[in-house]
Amino acid sequence: MPPPRGLVLLAALWILGSWLICIGPQAPLHPTIAGFTPGIRLMVASLGVGLCAGWPLLRLSGPRERWPVRRVVLDLLTLTTLAQVVLWPLRLTTAWSPARLAMIDALMIAWSVVVAALVAAALASGSSRVRTRTMLACLGITGLGMPLEVACRSAGLPEPPAWALGPVLGPLRLTIPDASMRFDEALVGLGIVLCLATLAWVWTSRVVRPRAPVARFLADR
Repeated sequence: MPPPRGLVLLAALWILGSWLICIGPQAPLHPTIAGFTPGIRLMVASLGVGLCAGWPLLRLSGPRERWPVRRVVLDLLTLTTLAQVVLWPLRLTTAWSPARLAMIDALMIAWSVVVAALVAAALASGSSRVRTRTMLACLGITGLGMPLEVACRSAGLPEPPAWALGPVLGPLRLTIPDASMRFDEALVGLGIVLCLATLAWVWTSRVVRPRAPVARFLADR
């Protein structure tokens, strides 16, 4: 299967557009870490939107794939590799520790693995309804944190953990300068998301499993 050159180009354009909108070519009035942090936080959120909403929209708008799992895994490896090129150099312009940046990275990738399982199952189907429902599910995962935070505040409950806020607000919560992050709690949350990803891929493997052709006539059996 050839590498997705078009996807690489579109992802690069998405990253460039995110940088122009969130940070811009003009330096802030006070070029310090605190001055760059708000724009960098928005760029991290834009990466989450691209991984879990933009990419599914692109794939689900295309034709039916003969090998949906291979296509989705190749796409996911390509996009997450590009994300590393963007995320880890941010250590030079932020005060984030390597552990915090690694948790931001892992949380975003874990949720994108969940989304990838849904996309692979939908690509195996030629039904537009299935693809529409899958896209709505991807949008729901992308914006998961907003209604969850509103519900917790309305019920007087404590704020949900970062891992439960989805691929956009979750990493965004971890980028708050004064946010506390216990390593053991972060690992537990990441493990829960990875369990969800495992269950999603188990379900996808059953959906896209090739089935034996059904004989049309008695003589064909």
